[in-house]
Amino acid sequence: MNVSLALGPSTVFALIVLAAFLIFFFVAWSNSEQGRSPNLRALRPLTRLRGLIGQSAESGRRLHYSPGSGGLNDQPGAAETLSSLTTLGEISRGTARSGASLEISANDTLTFLAAGDVTEVAFTEAGRPDDFSRDDVHFVTQQDRLAYIAGVESSLATEPTAGTVLLGRFDAEYLLAGETASRLAIPQIAGSSRVEAMPLMIISAGSEETLLGEEIYAVPAYLDHRPALLASLRAQDALRLLIIVAIILGVIAASTGLVSDIGNYFLR
Repeated sequence: MNVSLALGPSTVFALIVLAAFLIFFFVAWSNSEQGRSPNLRALRPLTRLRGLIGQSAESGRRLHYSPGSGGLNDQPGAAETLSSLTTLGEISRGTARSGASLEISANDTLTFLAAGDVTEVAFTEAGRPDDFSRDDVHFVTQQDRLAYIAGVESSLATEPTAGTVLLGRFDAEYLLAGETASRLAIPQIAGSSRVEAMPLMIISAGSEETLLGEEIYAVPAYLDHRPALLASLRAQDALRLLIIVAIILGVIAASTGLVSDIGNYFLR
């Protein structure tokens, strides 16, 4: 039986982009392994985050963490949730080393289980496995954004809290928790890629305590300078620049008539 594999222009383009990313990634990884790390732009919220961990340890009050209202099982916001869980691992290591108390609120079964596992591994790697308790990871609701944020709001209002980190997928309902934290003078670190939430975060948490858009995906590399994370960050920047250049060249080519019907070519 003869099987022919026909690849359309859009598939070829996707493969080219994937190949370019892999090339950028391995080149950046090799440079990082050799000690040639990139100069990262300072993110003020992360400096503030380290201070919150220290304040939690000194005051004996908990640090609250929310990975957002998204999910992992084909749910909206899976990318933001995954990045937030990676960030949670790094924060958990910091709290374990400093002796701070950490509590997590989850809005999804898989997120709840993953958050518990990530935190347990982080405490174990920090040499403080006995300080971790599954009771510190709370399952609030199952994919009910409004009920979830109401649960987070109630927790902030009733439990002594040194600070809260709200990082992941949030929409306009974020304001319920953000306003409560602001009213109670609870320091916040907030971040989301959703335009519905970003202005509210700036108003509630402050511009210097808010991670905007793609900054939330860069946090793991900032907190843990592992070569793989730094390489991924540099590869994304290089690929983004390459795509921008390709778009500009494509527009010029189509506008000057050098290439006709270029849009339909890649959409076939």
